[in-house]
Amino acid sequence: MFRILILGSGAIAGLYAGKLKQAGCEVHFWVRRNSEELKKNGFRVESIPWGNFEYLPDSAFETKPSNLENYDLVINCLKSLPAISLESILGKTIPPKLPILLLQNGIGIEDPVCSLYPNNEILSGLAFVCANRLKEGVILHLDYGELMIGSWNRSSSPICDTLVRFFRASNVPIQYTESIRAARWKKLMWNAPFNPISVLTGGKNTSEILSLPATRELVIEIMKEVRQLSLLDGAEVLESQIETFVKMTEAMKPYKTSMLLDFEAGRPMEVEAILGNTIRFADRHGTPIPRIRTIYSLLKLADHSERIQ
Repeated sequence: MFRILILGSGAIAGLYAGKLKQAGCEVHFWVRRNSEELKKNGFRVESIPWGNFEYLPDSAFETKPSNLENYDLVINCLKSLPAISLESILGKTIPPKLPILLLQNGIGIEDPVCSLYPNNEILSGLAFVCANRLKEGVILHLDYGELMIGSWNRSSSPICDTLVRFFRASNVPIQYTESIRAARWKKLMWNAPFNPISVLTGGKNTSEILSLPATRELVIEIMKEVRQLSLLDGAEVLESQIETFVKMTEAMKPYKTSMLLDFEAGRPMEVEAILGNTIRFADRHGTPIPRIRTIYSLLKLADHSERIQ
């Protein structure tokens, strides 16, 4: 049986691990806390698009994994925070045939993992989904759910083909792409405006952000800055994607972003992965991105300490 180690137990981890379990995989969770509760109660997913379901993990633990050779894949669903070290969880070396999928937000997150584990295949994954964790083990899936995956450091990837097969078996829309770098910029095009603006406007949801002409214009201008950077990276996101994202967001149910939920709960936010890394990329290319730089500065003032709750 295909065995997967999931890092984290948030909305993304709980939702997609559940669909992999439906496809016949074993899912084991590494979590920072509450592993016994997770083993006992499992997950309850309230999914409007896919229907409600419940499941128990095959195991859950808080200690450093000691049997990594028994896993076929690691999926990292933890927040992209400077204080979270993959090395501290998995160790300095891992079995060379063990691939790692980074199902996380942000830009520039893959290369450090490739440097840490140079002999392993590193996959990049993006979830275009509206989902929140209501409380421990309870996930609300409001809308969408498409996955996009690709290998970051391999020209061909049998493990990607395997994952596509599993997810499609459980009716999850998924695409394999050889242009995963462009897909990263595409996801950032949505995250870069909506996540920070939701926090800086005092808790507005996506519908409220787009309802005011001034903030709607700000969203579009930030998206343009992200597109400009994608061109510099040789991973162009089409200009038409801006209008597509705006229309898509208007059509979806009003949604509180993950960054806003982290802020309201007093948790650290993914400021560096989403905005800080974007600014550093722009600086390396001498490209001004004034709107992203401004919201980054304001968000740093609002950010909680980088401690792990």
